[in-house]
Amino acid sequence: LFRSAALALLAGRMLAPAALARRTGALREALDGRVATRLRYTALTSVPATPEAPRAGYTEAEQAERVHAFLTAIGLTRGFSSLVAIVGHGSNSLNNPHLSAYDCGACSGRHSGPNARLFAAMANDPAVRERVRAHGIDIPADTWFMGCEHNTCDDQFSWYDTELLPASHAAAFDALRANLAEAGARHAQERCRRFLSAPPGLSPAQARRHVAGRRHDYAQPRPELGHVNNASAFIGRRAATRGTFFDRRMFLISYDCSSDPDGRVLEPMLVANGQVGAGISLEYYFSTVDNDRYGSGSKVTHNIAGLFGVMDGTSSDLRTGLPAQMIEIHEAMRLLIVVEQTPEVLSAIYARQPVLQELVGNGWVQLAVKDPDSPAIQRFVPGSGWVAWHATGTLPPTAPSSGDWMRGHRDALPPALIEPTPEPAHACPL
Repeated sequence: LFRSAALALLAGRMLAPAALARRTGALREALDGRVATRLRYTALTSVPATPEAPRAGYTEAEQAERVHAFLTAIGLTRGFSSLVAIVGHGSNSLNNPHLSAYDCGACSGRHSGPNARLFAAMANDPAVRERVRAHGIDIPADTWFMGCEHNTCDDQFSWYDTELLPASHAAAFDALRANLAEAGARHAQERCRRFLSAPPGLSPAQARRHVAGRRHDYAQPRPELGHVNNASAFIGRRAATRGTFFDRRMFLISYDCSSDPDGRVLEPMLVANGQVGAGISLEYYFSTVDNDRYGSGSKVTHNIAGLFGVMDGTSSDLRTGLPAQMIEIHEAMRLLIVVEQTPEVLSAIYARQPVLQELVGNGWVQLAVKDPDSPAIQRFVPGSGWVAWHATGTLPPTAPSSGDWMRGHRDALPPALIEPTPEPAHACPL
C-alpha cells in the first residue's frame, strides 16, 4: 500500500505537478488549518537602535515618515481610491538552488510581501495617518490599504490580513482580485511565448496553468526567466507608458515629476533604482558574454555549499554569477534609464552623486531624459552632456492586444501600441 501511494505521488508529480500541488495544499490546510498572525511593529521605546542595542519596531513618528516618503516617491499624494493595493513580489519553485536570484534585489534576495504587509498596516493606522496629514498628505478616512505578494513564478497573488478588511470594501476587493487574476493570466501568456515547453497559441488561462506546472516540477531547471532580455527602465508617470507593449523588457518605476520640481524625491530614487537596475543588467551582461568565468555554468550539476553558494558536483570553487539556464536567450546590453524630468534637474542630481557619475560617466548604464513639457528626448553623452535624440523609422505598429501582437513569435518583438477594438453597442443591456 505504501509503495502504491508513493508511485501515485511520483506519477502525479511528473504528469500533473500543479494539480497535485493544489490537492496536497488543500489537504494540508484542511488537516492543519491556518494560524492567524498579527504584526507587532510599534517600538516600545523611542531610544534609537544601535548594533549593540537593537530595537524591534518603529516609533509612530518613524512609521509616519516612511509612509509619507513612499507615497511621495510614487506620486500617490492625492486622489486616493477607496482601496489601495501594495504588492510585493517573490518567487517560489521546487528544486532550485538559485531561488533567491528571482526574488527582490532591494530586499537582499528575499520576498518583499512582508514589506507590503507592514506598509499597509502602518498606513491604515489612524495615528500614523494624522502625522502624515500634518506633513501634507491627506489620506481619506475611507481609504484602506491591502498588502499582497505576487509570485512571479506562477503569477498567483497572496493577500495579507483580509479578515481586517472593512465590510464596506468587500465588493471593491472582489473586483480588484478578479482584475489581478486576469492580469496574472495575461502576464503568464506573455511569458509562455519564451518557454519552449509551452506550445504556441496558449490562451491566458492555459498559460496560467502551464506556469503553475513549471513551478511545481522538480525536474524544471528554468521555472521562470526572471529579468532575461531586460533592456531599459522608465522613471516617470504610468500615464506615459500606458497602452504600450514593451515585451517585458522595461522596468516601470512610478514617479510624478509634477509634484517634484526640484528633484528632491527623484534623487534618492534615481540613486537606488539606478544601482539596482545597473546591478541586474550587468549581472546578466557579464554572465552572458562569458558564462564560464563570470556566470556559473549549468545549474543541473550545482550543489549547495554552506547554504550560501553553489559548486559544480561535489568539489569545485564556488560559482558566481547566473547559471546558463537564466541567460540562454538573453541579449546582452547596458541598461538604458529614461527619466521624466527636466535636463537641468537631472544635471544637478548627476553633479551631486558620485554613484551616478561612476555608473553613467563610465558608460556602465545609459541615461536619457524626457522633458514632461516637451516631446523631445535627450541622451547623456559622457564628456559632451545632453544630446538630442532623433527618432528614425515609422511610428510603432498598433494591435488590439498584446496576445494578438506576439502571436506566432518567440523572439523579442519591438514595442507596439495597444488599441483595443471597441465592443459593439447592444440594442439592450446584457
